[in-house]
Amino acid sequence: MNQWSGFLKKEWIESIKSYKLLLIVTCFSFLGILNPFTAKITPVLFEKFLPEIMVSLPEPSALDSWMQFHKNVPQTGMIFFILLFSTIVSKELEKGTLTMLLTKGLSRTTVITTKFFIISGYWIGAISLSFLITYSYTAYYWDQGTVYHTVFAAFGLLLVGLLLLSITLWGNTFFANSSGGVIAALLAFGALSLAAIIPTTIKWNPIALLTEASNLLTNMTEPKELWLPCLVAIGSTVSFVCWTVRHFKKKQI
Repeated sequence: MNQWSGFLKKEWIESIKSYKLLLIVTCFSFLGILNPFTAKITPVLFEKFLPEIMVSLPEPSALDSWMQFHKNVPQTGMIFFILLFSTIVSKELEKGTLTMLLTKGLSRTTVITTKFFIISGYWIGAISLSFLITYSYTAYYWDQGTVYHTVFAAFGLLLVGLLLLSITLWGNTFFANSSGGVIAALLAFGALSLAAIIPTTIKWNPIALLTEASNLLTNMTEPKELWLPCLVAIGSTVSFVCWTVRHFKKKQI
């Protein structure tokens, strides 16, 4: 436990020194503000530049703000996060700092579990930050009584993010280069997206946690219908972390 907490402290300090924490807070705060702002400003922009379209545009609502949340965070936020942590293992191996710690007796299991723990913590914090900012501004501008399951929809996004981050960690460890983790995450996302074309896969596919967000917000889908994709996402995340630990233990450094 001393080894684990000590390495966690090292990772925390390095993330501050490398400005990762600052970048995460800045990016997800910006996205949190952008969601309601985009919903609010879009009709104004259309009125100014395309007045003929304004006749068919409804008034902006809380639903529009949350739709922006589930558009911006998965697209911009998740990609940003994967790129930010895509070299979390390979970079230290290249610099030799991790090799030195391992030769001094640091457990390889500790390395992987600690790194995933801090990535997960940052991701949960980032989603929570963006969610709270979006919620606050949305509540200020609109009545949210017609929007449903906002917390569960965000929880689904959080789980998909953890899954892709665990795959990124596995890819970066397995291929030991800067692009391995990103490519692994992209291939996994592509495979799940292709599988989602088959309607029956929605019952278990974690991608359903993203694609069904709009239906959750409008109460067309109930949370109980998505518990299996949640369990698959959690199980897959744990599996990828275990595979990463197993591979890293056998890896020659």
